[in-house]
Amino acid sequence: MSAKRKSYSVEYKKGIMEDSWGQNLTAFCKEKMLSIQLVQKWRAEYGNLIEQVDKGNAKKHKCGSGRQPLFSELEDLICEWVVDRRAKALVVNRAQIQEFALAMAPQFDIAPKDFKVSQHWLDNFLQRSELSLRRSTTLFRLEDTQVIKRALAFKSFIDDADFSKYNLSNMIAMDETAVFMGQSSQTTIEQRGASLAYIPSTAYESARVSCLLAIRLDGTKIPPLIISKSKKEKIERVLGVFILETEKAWATQAVIRKWVDLMLPLVMRGSQRGLLVWDAASTHRAKDMKTFLHERKIDQIMIPAGMTAYLQTLDIAINKPFKDNLRMEINDYIENRMERNQCGNFVKPKLQEVVTWVKNSWEKITDSCIANALRAGYLDKKYSFKDSAIAKHERFGPLILKEMESQEIHQEIQELDCYDDVPEDDDMIVIE
Repeated sequence: MSAKRKSYSVEYKKGIMEDSWGQNLTAFCKEKMLSIQLVQKWRAEYGNLIEQVDKGNAKKHKCGSGRQPLFSELEDLICEWVVDRRAKALVVNRAQIQEFALAMAPQFDIAPKDFKVSQHWLDNFLQRSELSLRRSTTLFRLEDTQVIKRALAFKSFIDDADFSKYNLSNMIAMDETAVFMGQSSQTTIEQRGASLAYIPSTAYESARVSCLLAIRLDGTKIPPLIISKSKKEKIERVLGVFILETEKAWATQAVIRKWVDLMLPLVMRGSQRGLLVWDAASTHRAKDMKTFLHERKIDQIMIPAGMTAYLQTLDIAINKPFKDNLRMEINDYIENRMERNQCGNFVKPKLQEVVTWVKNSWEKITDSCIANALRAGYLDKKYSFKDSAIAKHERFGPLILKEMESQEIHQEIQELDCYDDVPEDDDMIVIE
């Protein structure tokens, strides 16, 4: 069997050429484990290699190389069909693509014997077209104009807010998240061709508790609060984590009131006001909640609806690393410490174990991570709005910055048009 051919990028070839100048080519090729004929060929193509690097093709192999798709026009039509269906929010699955491809093939004089629409072709087509199978997201979808409008409204609100009347330790950004007790991932690395990729179920994939995470605007972390289902209605602190046992294991108004009294007590603040930054959940927007906060001298900054993924400080830069840490803790528990009963079934993790997961995961959130989160959420006044996550967003960032610039220019024009007449002064003094 012949040896498998190696493939080298344009950048690698150019680097080899530059390193080989002035050296003994035979010794150089022996050191780099390359054939002399191959390096001589690259030397002959050196001018073209420089041109490809200048065009931004440094990471590519020879431009246009590789086998081209046999039915490129048909694949272009399929891509347009997929884009059109997704624009209408219609589902597209693998079987539908195969069915559509078979139906359209005769229009391009493609015989059925030449085009089997195999799984292999479908995999390659999806890769060539940069398409993949995605799970539906629950993120509230806004039009581009609404995203820009709400982002700039949030910026304006933060700019107008007087942070000087608060102590930074009395200003808190908060978010709720779920902690699941079972194995979440159902994918694993397995040998090619294996008929089975078995991952045992713990039977507790849907079992969960709620967790409140929060940071102060002075850059410090607040101990997490775990909400566990129980009839005891009590709160305690275990391993530096607060546990609230209540009838419903999620953040109800009653739970949030207890959390607020715990984190922003009037006794600690005295005459100073407090501030909460959170999303527009129904429990946060309720009239009773507003009255409760008003009585305790606590103001609130509410993230506009549909903008949580772009403006919610914890959601931008803290929740993901926290959940990544949490997944490692849970996997370690499942692999090494999870118990089985007499029937061989897994036993549900105890609340003490969940507390350990949350504690360890929260401790791994560094001060730099919190600082990045405050900057990304535009809650650190040392940074401009251009340093926020929404302003750096690949798609919305340029649109928002352009709209900001347009508004600033419009404001300057209005200020120039609105001026008072200056009366002439007969006694003008000229200083030379």
